[in-house]
Amino acid sequence: MTSNLEILYTKRINTIFFDLDATLVPYVQAELTDAYFGDLHKFAAKKLGSDAAVRFDDAAMKGFRAMKQNDGSMQNIQLFRSVFYQEWQDFPFDVEAFYEEFYNGPFDAVKRVLHYRGSEKSLLHSLREKGYKLVCATNPVFPLSANRRRMSWAGIAPEDFDYITNSDNCHYCKPSAGYFKEAAAAVDSSPELCLMVGNDTVDDMGALDAGMQVILITDYLHMRGERSLDQAGTMDFASFLQFAQMLPAVD
Repeated sequence: MTSNLEILYTKRINTIFFDLDATLVPYVQAELTDAYFGDLHKFAAKKLGSDAAVRFDDAAMKGFRAMKQNDGSMQNIQLFRSVFYQEWQDFPFDVEAFYEEFYNGPFDAVKRVLHYRGSEKSLLHSLREKGYKLVCATNPVFPLSANRRRMSWAGIAPEDFDYITNSDNCHYCKPSAGYFKEAAAAVDSSPELCLMVGNDTVDDMGALDAGMQVILITDYLHMRGERSLDQAGTMDFASFLQFAQMLPAVD
């Protein structure tokens, strides 16, 4: 582990943010993306027809991109709906219900890309026993139902966290500092008392702009952007398990 992590032993931390994709739920990001969008397209084609599925892909992607750029003026899901229906005003379903049907059914097949580890549940349990507040800090472009499903693939559940960011309770996305500040406030913490554990050198290192410390898990590290890794701690997941054991109990 890198030397700048020594500050965690001298500076009080009471809240730990965990990314899901490729951090707590282990898989290669590109494999997940291909499986997710491929299966969603097949679902849309079955429900709408092949030509309409292409139109759905386009409208949904524009809504997704809008959420990623949300300025805090409305909830992410509200912004998604607004943009989606601008693109397809007479969509034959309620778009949220359409997604819920996918997340509660065909989406589960995406777990085929999972690289099972089996130690995530015990990690979260040990940290909660030490008194840390735990935030499931997955980029909030998904509803809670999708986040719950992805958690289940790694043997973890919503009750393992104090707060789960999702498209219904967030007004920003990663890497915006607003996202991290909003989530910290939701658990009555402050950014300087938080540690972000992720794998993405853009999305998760955005926590630095909010005043948080960051550890990047290198097993499935997603390298992009211009930030230096020297700004964060880096370690593989096995090393993080050892690191978590050494963390002191929260006062």
